Amino acid sequence: MSVELRRRARPSGPAQPVDRPRADGEPGRRGGGWGWILQVVTGAALLVLVVVHLVAQHFVVSAPGGLRDRASVLVYLGNPVIVVIESLFMLTVTWHALLGVRSILFDLVLGPRARRRVTVGLTALGVVTLGYGFWMIAVLAAG
Repeated sequence: MSVELRRRARPSGPAQPVDRPRADGEPGRRGGGWGWILQVVTGAALLVLVVVHLVAQHFVVSAPGGLRDRASVLVYLGNPVIVVIESLFMLTVTWHALLGVRSILFDLVLGPRARRRVTVGLTALGVVTLGYGFWMIAVLAAG
């Protein structure tokens, strides 16, 4: 088939983006995806949750220097709304941080096997981190 026939055989309409090849020669993927969307969503949530955390923990405290002692932390965590807010804050920080590390590591142009290992390793780190954090919140809230 000649070049002219191939050009005419293409459907009209908006041009489809072409995947860029990666440095290792494998076909690349277009940017974006769920990781990027979750990074943006968790980043926006962090803006709100950091302000709430700072105001609640440091600016409305009558303690010297704006720091709570253990007894005031236990009273503070006695409120179920605060437990939910602090848990969401911890979840969002962990998720946002690990997605960022994953993105940085993927920029190193890793192969599919290494990408899976990075994802599994960071997922395990996130589960352990969140497990410890939720356990700590539960211990403090109970007591």
